[in-house]
Amino acid sequence: MNSLVEKLETRPDTVILLIGAYFLLNLMVRILLPNSLEIDEAGQILMSQWYAFGYDTQPPFFNWVQHLVIDGIGQSLFALSLVKNVFLFLSYVFYYLAARQVLTGKGFAVAAALGLLTLPEIGWLAQRDLTHSNASLLAACLFLYGLFRTLDRPTITSYLVTGVAIGIGLISKYNFSILCFCAFVAVLADPAYRQRIFDWRILVTAAVAIAIVSPHALWLFQNFEIASHDTLEKLETGGQDGALIQIARGLSELPLTLLSFCALTVLVYACVARGRFWPALRAGTPKTRLVEIMFGALLIFLLLLIFFAGTAELKNRWVSPVLFILPFYLCMKLDAYGVDQRDFLKRFVPVVLLLMVLIPASLVLRIVAAGPMNTHPKLTVPYQDFIENIVKTPAATPALVIAEDAFLAGNIRMQLPDTPVDTQTYRLYSPPFDWSAENPILLVWRANGEDGASVPTRLEDRLKQRIGSVPPLQPQTIALPYIYGSDGDLFRFGYAWVRKP
Repeated sequence: MNSLVEKLETRPDTVILLIGAYFLLNLMVRILLPNSLEIDEAGQILMSQWYAFGYDTQPPFFNWVQHLVIDGIGQSLFALSLVKNVFLFLSYVFYYLAARQVLTGKGFAVAAALGLLTLPEIGWLAQRDLTHSNASLLAACLFLYGLFRTLDRPTITSYLVTGVAIGIGLISKYNFSILCFCAFVAVLADPAYRQRIFDWRILVTAAVAIAIVSPHALWLFQNFEIASHDTLEKLETGGQDGALIQIARGLSELPLTLLSFCALTVLVYACVARGRFWPALRAGTPKTRLVEIMFGALLIFLLLLIFFAGTAELKNRWVSPVLFILPFYLCMKLDAYGVDQRDFLKRFVPVVLLLMVLIPASLVLRIVAAGPMNTHPKLTVPYQDFIENIVKTPAATPALVIAEDAFLAGNIRMQLPDTPVDTQTYRLYSPPFDWSAENPILLVWRANGEDGASVPTRLEDRLKQRIGSVPPLQPQTIALPYIYGSDGDLFRFGYAWVRKP
């Protein structure tokens, strides 16, 4: 262990290799799990059928990269997992490089980067099923690197890197703008750094960011209702209650949201640093003060959401764009206080290595133990069995599949990579198809409810939009066992063939 700690402290290549090995392990784990998909994964497979400047309520950067990879190596779990883990790998690397610029103790730079694993939103959830958030995390880590490089050693390159990060971040996830806002407020509020904003090279940052964002911004302007619908609904959750009740609920949610995001990280660092952790929080540098102003700006933003936007339920998505800096911030505090980095790293590395085992192990366990635990994770739904029973056995290749929603559509597309799959969820895209007597249209829906044997109205509406009129349909259902499910535990699919007269 001492040898590994020494190498991590003195050799950046060892840190990068360790991070790379971890994400390679996660890639392999995902490939070994069932080829049913999580929600974000299904969305990526469905939208890989077409390129666009915008798709839905999320910006398109991750979609573009995923589509390019699928075009290059084919549609597979490997293609999905590769993109996700490359994004995460690069995020940790840029976070590490940013920390090396600021921290005098390079061992603390290692602890900062590996500390991302202690944030549940980043360490665990990002592996389970996040896509756009992973792209935003990469942009945020690159932004952090560009920001601190610009503050200390401003050059055209540092301003350029910051502009690239802002541009990529804004076309990755809209809440990336929270990080930009908080950083701007912090730099503007600090006399030592304020001049960086008024440097003429800031125009390079703005020009690059605008160039990257402009194509999607034009689409967003033309399709604002489609892009903002879900976000506005989430912001207005609880709108049936009175204003005072909504504000009270929001204020009560705020500390819980902050605690759920930060608690594990603070606990880990406090246990590792022992008695020196709490005194170290009183230490400071110009950089820690800058981050503290960012945290304060985030708090003000959240309060504005509660008081003026009527937000009664605060989610981690609103705090993660800024609070991802927490491991970095804690390491700056420990570094400023003079905590021995080698001693800290000796106790910190075993915790991180344990997390590197527990996180992928938990992803496997939640699937293979689904039966005994009486749970039904999304990866256990038998989409492959459904296609083999309904499509491949009768040797009837669908000209088009119309699915009940985007999640189901993406999973069906995963099993039928050469078949166009449609859903009413994406009104701006209608995949072309060649309907014939030999190649019918297939309607698919979930049949677990009371009306499962009937074709959902939305499917009939979409079918009518595609072929003009709806012929008589003969809906059927099939019950198939869950993957790793208990005996007799079945998932029911509804389906109907639409044959051309």
